[in-house]
Amino acid sequence: MNLDSVQIATLVQIARLYYEDNLSQQEIADQLGVSRSLIALHLKKAREQNIVRIEIIDPQDECEDLALALKDKTGVRKVTVVRSSTSPALTRRALGGAVARYLESRLQDGDLIGFGWGRTIMEVVDLLAPSRPRKIQVVPLLGESSYTGSYTQMNQIVLQVAKAFGGQPYFLLAPMLVGSRELRDALLSDEVARDVAERWERLNIACVGIGSLPPTPGQILYIGEENVRCFLEDGAVGDICARYFNIRGEMLFSPLNERLVGISPESLRKARTLIAVAGGVEKARAVIGALCATLVTDLFIDEELGKELLAEINHP
Repeated sequence: MNLDSVQIATLVQIARLYYEDNLSQQEIADQLGVSRSLIALHLKKAREQNIVRIEIIDPQDECEDLALALKDKTGVRKVTVVRSSTSPALTRRALGGAVARYLESRLQDGDLIGFGWGRTIMEVVDLLAPSRPRKIQVVPLLGESSYTGSYTQMNQIVLQVAKAFGGQPYFLLAPMLVGSRELRDALLSDEVARDVAERWERLNIACVGIGSLPPTPGQILYIGEENVRCFLEDGAVGDICARYFNIRGEMLFSPLNERLVGISPESLRKARTLIAVAGGVEKARAVIGALCATLVTDLFIDEELGKELLAEINHP
């Protein structure tokens, strides 16, 4: 259909009022003194004449491109990027859902999986909804915390995962931090704790969060402020399962390590798959340190963190 210049000008005017000025069809009709149905017809004609071109941008496509770029730069086997939200809680939930679906697709009968703890890990556990049971074994990677938040209770996490899949839970009936190395060794030599500690050496999958230093808002200082200060002075940027590292991925020694009831970095590296999850730009340096430590095989992050990571990797 060929339109004259006046008709084209009318379509452009109506399209600008609707798409650029965000007026409703009724508001445009009232302003021009015509019917709303005529405005709808003009908008349809504007699209047909290519005066208006509607482009749909799927943010997930950008996330996939970002994931591919990070996978190429870091050498990590798998990178998954989810959309960021204005709410950190919603971002954690999106990450939790992505990891939960991944676990449901990956876990097989006979697998041994270990869990760390944290707010995002708890989202993973809460969102598990496997379509069929799996004969798996589930173990904690740390002793219990003295904090009362549900996401710090290791045995509760283990029990919930085991119930979701119909698997076998193994509990570690010991605190995460004890008073001495001798006490830690005695606890781990106990028959019940030994059942867990021996399984740390043959994990198929480990699922952990990446903690950051300085701590992010809401992050529990489960090792105490004094120990956090010491690690910061040594250049720590983050931790996995209370094992702290610097930006170069070097594991940092502290007397606290000898009192920690938890999996070692060496045992973590033996896992076939180590899924690490983190959200928020403030965790960029912690994630870089974790990647340099060669602990992570599968990384789950949000879009804003992914962009920050790519920027820091490209311009260190």
